Amino acid sequence: MFKRFSRRILLITLVSVSAFATAAGLFSYHWAKRTVLSEFVSVSSNYFQSSRELLEQYLNSTGETAKVIANNPNLAVAARGPNAYGEVPRLLDVLASGMNPDIRGIALYAADGTVYSLSRMSNLPSLAQMMAEKPVRRFLEDGKRQSAWISRYRDLSSYYDYRYVENGTFSYLLKTGQGGESGIPGTMVVDLDAVQLFRFFASDHPFFADNRLYLVRDGADIVPSAAGSDASPFAEEDLRRVNGGAGGRFTSEDGSRLILYETILESNAKIVAAIPLQSSYAHLSPLGRTVLLLGLLSGALALALAFWLRAGIVRPLSQLYERMKSFR
Repeated sequence: MFKRFSRRILLITLVSVSAFATAAGLFSYHWAKRTVLSEFVSVSSNYFQSSRELLEQYLNSTGETAKVIANNPNLAVAARGPNAYGEVPRLLDVLASGMNPDIRGIALYAADGTVYSLSRMSNLPSLAQMMAEKPVRRFLEDGKRQSAWISRYRDLSSYYDYRYVENGTFSYLLKTGQGGESGIPGTMVVDLDAVQLFRFFASDHPFFADNRLYLVRDGADIVPSAAGSDASPFAEEDLRRVNGGAGGRFTSEDGSRLILYETILESNAKIVAAIPLQSSYAHLSPLGRTVLLLGLLSGALALALAFWLRAGIVRPLSQLYERMKSFR
């Protein structure tokens, strides 16, 4: 009887202590995982938000630069001169290089049909060709809007420094010479290289070492930040969610990435960051090893406790029982 009692004490002690330690360890691990993931999402959102704000500040500054160039009275004077096709491009070159060297191109479509541009540009599309793109046409036909940012990539024929811009441009369109302004009446188009937008999201933080950036235009065309990257990186459901709102964040359909997205200044383009969640889970490895070690130690402790109970309680009771039997 006491042998069975001894085995039961040993078994109950082992099972109860080990089960409690395992449950406590698993709870701690999953609680820590949720906490780390929550902090990771918060840090990632702050990184994305601050980067987006820097980008918008830069684009707003570029827009103001375009207005200063468009309203320069010397442009109107040069356009009325006998050598307008030589003087206007030269003046645009000086203004652009002096105010923002990132500007790849400036084209000024005057109301009289004349087209001026930087001297290093060639093969410019006509205004009618540009209006084949719906965002451009909507802007030009909207009498209330004076400026707009538009990502241009369809039928883009312009050359900049005799080189074609493979991934298109992010262009600032401005209606000029209106409301008593001193510029040439018409439409000015200021072009930036589309891939230059990604540089505002560069980070040396280890959390974001493996993140991927994309420009999603008109809900379908996708430009990756790195050459050779997958140009179709999103599952159908992920792309649907990106196109479903102006901005936000969500976990990818396969659960492997945090996706953050935002529309760039009401344009037809969205900047999207895909950050692997493994970057956050990697920091849980030491905790997982600690939980495993805790389980092993708890098992050893339970075994020691069981033997102590057996030696300290069961065995003396067994000896007492044997003595009582001897008195019979």
